[in-house]
Amino acid sequence: MTGPNVMNHSTYSYSGRSKTVLYVAAAFSLSAALIHLWVIPEHFEEWWGYGTFFLISAVAQGAYAAALLRWPRRPLLLLGIGGNVSVIVLYLLTRTVGIPFFGPHAGEVEGVGVVDLFATTSELALVVALLGVLLRGLPRERVVVLLFVMALVGLFVGHLLHLMLSMTSTH
Repeated sequence: MTGPNVMNHSTYSYSGRSKTVLYVAAAFSLSAALIHLWVIPEHFEEWWGYGTFFLISAVAQGAYAAALLRWPRRPLLLLGIGGNVSVIVLYLLTRTVGIPFFGPHAGEVEGVGVVDLFATTSELALVVALLGVLLRGLPRERVVVLLFVMALVGLFVGHLLHLMLSMTSTH
């Protein structure tokens, strides 16, 4: 068993509002998937590895939208948060430090475009929606502690990105 269905689990007492949030989260995931699907051809032209990354991202985010509506359980919500935060961090890295590790453009800093901002905004909104569903029903003190820890992690990641950016601009 993969965990309780958060739509019906008595601990969470999810109402129609939480169900609506899950539908909105699925729409954000589908939006990011469609944007990634749209940009696959240009990334395959650059290098097969970039195209494959966008293909896998599109399929994963599209499948996640369907899975979220069918099996809205805590492990799936956490998977969505982790996966989309990973994509967001990779986006930030490619726009500040450069494309990591692989491909003909490794180390090059990508420009920021309107389409990629829409995809990243969709991913961020998805993460916020999933966090809202997960945190709903928890005692207020626990929510405050979790949000504080997440803020510290965000500051830490931001600081690391800043350090990495400052190291690349001095060399």
